Amino acid sequence: MKRNSTGIHRELIRLERIVKQSPSLKIHTLFRSSWLNHLSSKAFELFLILPVLTLIVTPTYLLLNLVSFYTRRPIFHSIKVHGQDGITVNTHHFNVPWPTLAATGLLIDVLIGKLSLVGRVLASSKDHAPQPQNGYLSETKPGLFSLWNIRENSKIGHEGRQGSDWEYRFTKSLKSDIGLLLRNVSTIFFSSTVTIHLDEINLFNITFSNTTMKNAIKVLSTELDEAKATRSVFFVNADCLNKTFSDPTYKQTLQQADYIFPDGIGLVIAGKMLNKPLKGNINGTDMLPYICEMAKKKNKSVFLLGGKPGVAETMQQQLETNMGVTIAGCHHGYFNHQLESDPIVEEINSSGADILLVAFGAPLQEKWIAAHLRQLNPKIAMGVGGLFDFYSKKIKRAPRWLRELGLEWVYRILQEPRRMWQRYVIGNPLFLSRVIKWKISGMNK
Repeated sequence: MKRNSTGIHRELIRLERIVKQSPSLKIHTLFRSSWLNHLSSKAFELFLILPVLTLIVTPTYLLLNLVSFYTRRPIFHSIKVHGQDGITVNTHHFNVPWPTLAATGLLIDVLIGKLSLVGRVLASSKDHAPQPQNGYLSETKPGLFSLWNIRENSKIGHEGRQGSDWEYRFTKSLKSDIGLLLRNVSTIFFSSTVTIHLDEINLFNITFSNTTMKNAIKVLSTELDEAKATRSVFFVNADCLNKTFSDPTYKQTLQQADYIFPDGIGLVIAGKMLNKPLKGNINGTDMLPYICEMAKKKNKSVFLLGGKPGVAETMQQQLETNMGVTIAGCHHGYFNHQLESDPIVEEINSSGADILLVAFGAPLQEKWIAAHLRQLNPKIAMGVGGLFDFYSKKIKRAPRWLRELGLEWVYRILQEPRRMWQRYVIGNPLFLSRVIKWKISGMNK
């Protein structure tokens, strides 16, 4: 609610500034701006849907009319949704057994103004009750395509449906709608119509949790309160799983971990290929703010281990300043792991830290945690890869829109081509070929 209120306040300030520009502008300026935006949006929608209306919707409507004449079968079946201003409206789906064709009937609702082509989430009135505090949000029409659809397809919508809708509400423009529509079309490739029911997925004899970010944090929160010994938490991506084929010790380490979460678009695609879709793309970089929020609420502290000398200290400053979490201590990762690990473990334990983040990169971090798990006192020991480099701003992370498209790996190649090209250009196709072999072999059961 605090976030929503802040957003509304920002928007009201913006409108107030427009009004104060000149006495001659005032309401006229606001009305003209709103009217022009509305007109351009409707023209954009009409331009895009006209070919589909002409080639698909109209012939389907005429054919179903003919069928209805002889069989009395309804042309449409309707679904009640929350329309603009929270008013419940009936939407039109063609009464056919093919979902995609049935959904083209919604373009009629776009044409008559009930819906938008791009807007907030199209939600059934049965599934979501309107909330009074979301009145400002409901001024935006629901759309056939939404920001939440993109993030749900790529499994990175950790802020939730309503958070995505609020973000869309305050960034909406014709330009952003065009970009959002293009991203929606691109991420359909990641979507799956299979019902998600599995809580665990086995791939290459490694079992990882199939969960959402929210539930993953709940599990870790419980471990902070109740764990009797240190719990190992690892993230696996396509590159990690590729490494297990040449490193049996790493594979065994992952098999013995307490928690493994799926990280990256490669795992999302693999889940779809195996008809076992993921509930969430749970990577350490996205998880960190939630970890810090949880630690702050529970008055728990964090120890940072890894990175080049100075990186962990920079990371500490960022987290303490921006997230208000207590950092119990930090140490770089450039030490002799054979001879100097015991003093490092003692330093971690002496700090009283409840959560240990280890950033050595895979598989070194996982092996180090496994080797010292019984010596460590923190309730959670988590391998986080390059997280310190991102949050210390040593390496810039890909923009959100690229991550939504599943193309963060392209951005990483552009940043470090010499180091990353083999990992992704060769590694990604190799991983997918291994997934296909795993499926054909019948191990996917």
